[in-house]
Amino acid sequence: MGGTRTRRPRTRSAVVAIAATTGLLLTGCGEETPAAEEEPVEDVLEDVREDESPADEPEIPFEEIPGDELVEPVFDGLYDEGFLADIDAYLDREVVLSGEVADVLSETAFAMTAAGNPAVEPIVVVTPDPVPAVEPGAPVRVAGTLEAAFQILAVEEEQGIELEDPLFEEYAGSPFLLADTVEVTSG
Repeated sequence: MGGTRTRRPRTRSAVVAIAATTGLLLTGCGEETPAAEEEPVEDVLEDVREDESPADEPEIPFEEIPGDELVEPVFDGLYDEGFLADIDAYLDREVVLSGEVADVLSETAFAMTAAGNPAVEPIVVVTPDPVPAVEPGAPVRVAGTLEAAFQILAVEEEQGIELEDPLFEEYAGSPFLLADTVEVTSG
């Protein structure tokens, strides 16, 4: 997460403007004062600078700016029955999943299932870049956004990739992971 940003009230320029305006107005009315008795503008500005020491002004924190920091995943764990039971809570959000490659579908996509439990329905993992050398049975950890429904044409268009349609047809309409990172783990 980024540090706290602060801003200081902009009183210095307001005080200088008021002092200058007041000086102009006062010189136009009343008795004429010899120029030697007037306080020079530089002295007025120096007085303003001395009165506004940074330690005297409170720091005002800005609100967090969306997208200004790394997004914490809402789920970081195993791709298994427990994850699938709550999958709707994770849609359109960042997740980190650990599982096992069930099938390599292309250089930018593979199907992942629960490690040691191939009975768990596989989920498609798509990356904009080629996936590291993965093969069926390899343990992986993937991080990205869980999307609601896999649509071949939409994914191809949005990611600028080409997918072999017949390999992906069985996943059409199912949730999928648009991965930012894919890491082959040791198990």
